[in-house]
Amino acid sequence: MASKLGNSGKDFFVVDPRETALIVIDMQNAFVAEGSTFETPGARTMIPRLETLIAFAREHGMPVIWTQSDHQPPFGGLMLRKFPPIANGVLWPGDPSFDFYPHVHPRLGDREFCIVKHKFDAFFETSLDAILRNHRVRTLIVTGTATNACCESTARSGFMRDYQVAFPSDANATFDESMHQATLCNIDLLFGRVMTTEELLAEMKASLGKTKATTARRAG
Repeated sequence: MASKLGNSGKDFFVVDPRETALIVIDMQNAFVAEGSTFETPGARTMIPRLETLIAFAREHGMPVIWTQSDHQPPFGGLMLRKFPPIANGVLWPGDPSFDFYPHVHPRLGDREFCIVKHKFDAFFETSLDAILRNHRVRTLIVTGTATNACCESTARSGFMRDYQVAFPSDANATFDESMHQATLCNIDLLFGRVMTTEELLAEMKASLGKTKATTARRAG
């Protein structure tokens, strides 16, 4: 998805895991569970790739930030009018739809966090920016669901705050392939870099490898 308007790919930035955080957006039953109100089957399909990213992040001490959407009154606002199921209790704490899908959930600790958000954008009136700046994060890996709603909104908002945004094409999911592809085009053209999970992991491993090689030369 090379852009003719500006820099793309590694010419824009290189993903270095030492200054990168992984954001896992709304892997909740409402979106992931089979037969759920806002079911996104692709969110289940991508779980093995997401788990690989999470494992890499944990292994290398990268901050991992999980989000949960809470749209109960009064926080839901217009969500309650736009989406009748939400007005009837979907994505309210205490309802199973709010809970994380059983196969993917946080291990809270000093570098792993869960934030509750009330709008699509995970930065809006949350502690996300403070967490990232406290850990000196420059690059965000945005994953989760839905690609064209909460994931895209968070990626755009991150770019507006001068975070470099990596957006794995196969670790985001939404309701329709055309919606998914439209967001990938938007992100790659204007707000970040789109790559596969495999490409992202290879780039991060290469970044670590270069540092080890440089350290070894200096020691020698």
